[in-house]
Amino acid sequence: MDTIAVPVETNSDIDLEAAVSEAIRGLDILRPTRAEVDIAVSRGQVTLTGIVPSVFAATEALRAVEAIPGVQGVTNHLYDDATITRQAAHALVTDARTKDIPLGYQVTCFFGHLGLIGHFSAEQQQAMTEVCQAVEGVRGIKVLGSN
Repeated sequence: MDTIAVPVETNSDIDLEAAVSEAIRGLDILRPTRAEVDIAVSRGQVTLTGIVPSVFAATEALRAVEAIPGVQGVTNHLYDDATITRQAAHALVTDARTKDIPLGYQVTCFFGHLGLIGHFSAEQQQAMTEVCQAVEGVRGIKVLGSN
């Protein structure tokens, strides 16, 4: 009887997904947060999607995943609150629908949920919401302090 040796994949996609998940959960910068990072693995290619609290956290997650043996590459779709805040604020002051709203309002972000704080008319609130919905990474918008 002939015996055929079948190579065992030590870094199958399932194994890689488990290793990536463990590496991300083990990061000191993410452990105490409520960061949600979704992981997809296909043929050794890892895709990270989600919201993390800072650019540094996103960078650390990327570095940790790239260091895992068997990872062929990483597609990074991680967003951070600081970048989302900055992009939303920029969109608000440059978009034709909202650029004339007087400054003095505040834009905050917590895990992709924007808070727009200030006194706005119903029309301004609608325009601000529409502009901010187009910003990548925004999961929700709440306007606080409107008239």
